[in-house]
Amino acid sequence: MVGRRDDVRAWRFPAPEPSRLAGDPGSVPWLSLPLAEQQERALLEFGVALADPGEGPCDKGYILLREDAAVGPVAVQDLLAVAGEEDFAWKTGGRCGALAEEIALGDAGPLLVYLAPGGAITPERIAAAPAREFDPQERMLELPLSRAQFGIDLLELPLTERLVLPTGHWNQLLWANLLGMPSFLWRGLAGRNFVEIGWRAAWAAVRAMSISPMRIGAQLGRKGKGCRIHPSAVVEGCWLGDGVEIGANAVVRGSVLADGAAVEDLAMVEFSVLAPAARVQRQAMLKFSVLRQRAAHAGIMQLGVLDRGAAVKSGAWLMDMAFGQHVKLKVGDRLVPAPLGMAGVCVGEDALVGVGVKVAGGRFLTPGLQITADADILVRIPEGLTGRVVVRRGTLEAL
Repeated sequence: MVGRRDDVRAWRFPAPEPSRLAGDPGSVPWLSLPLAEQQERALLEFGVALADPGEGPCDKGYILLREDAAVGPVAVQDLLAVAGEEDFAWKTGGRCGALAEEIALGDAGPLLVYLAPGGAITPERIAAAPAREFDPQERMLELPLSRAQFGIDLLELPLTERLVLPTGHWNQLLWANLLGMPSFLWRGLAGRNFVEIGWRAAWAAVRAMSISPMRIGAQLGRKGKGCRIHPSAVVEGCWLGDGVEIGANAVVRGSVLADGAAVEDLAMVEFSVLAPAARVQRQAMLKFSVLRQRAAHAGIMQLGVLDRGAAVKSGAWLMDMAFGQHVKLKVGDRLVPAPLGMAGVCVGEDALVGVGVKVAGGRFLTPGLQITADADILVRIPEGLTGRVVVRRGTLEAL
């Protein structure tokens, strides 16, 4: 962190609509910490402190962050480099900007604003700040796909360290974590300067007994205090907080596990974020997803979110595709296409998805809801049946 700046301060302004996720907007997990703490760290890295501007004219420049905005430290650095005597709102350029517009789900409000010294800070002034486009200096990540399922052979996903995204909608929270993960893991695992990067890479190459970038990257990792990892578990390229537990034959790759998170025996977790005390249970599969505090997942989920205390039981499937058409998301009273046409399911606070339940992509399950798959549970077995039968309404019927 650099020395404190005296010419610039920062504050938060409210999001336009209340989130359907539990808690205040700053409590949602963004990578290793709650969003509000990540915002503050990004500011403090460049010496900018949070300070209430009050109602009168301000004699300093102000960085205004919307309370649900995921803002990385590099974006703060770029904004400070051009802050002067004019107001402006951050706009991401390039293909990252186009993806950010998709992720916004129709929300055109500003997320990151600089207001010059002089004049009071009001909602009207924030809304009137003209957009200023920033070069994201993006890199393209190529992901091979199945043409039969997705209609394309290759997906090019733009990545940037200049991340500015909303998190108020559950799907926005998901994308903020997925797109923020590569730079977070690189900084946290490889290091922040050439000496640190060189030393860690060299030691990872020794452990991997290879000079392959993929094998070296798999050996990089951060492990907090008191972690318990079974010798048979595969843990590659992960950031682990304090007290994390990973069971026998579990596979955890490219993920962030906060303090007290757990992955039980034989489970698979890839490219996901687990908040404190979240748990992936035995033999479950979790990919490209976010689990909030105390959430427990025992089924199969991809591109989804479990809110605080939510639970998914073994045998449940939370789907992420609609074959032959794009998945749509409910935003307020509207249905809008999901970013890149794919989206999983959000299970609300303390809701439960029972054994064998299958939920179509893009759905939000109401907090406290408890769902059982009565139609798929065999309750009555009539006598005299032979050959092929099917379960319908809790009983067996001949085909």
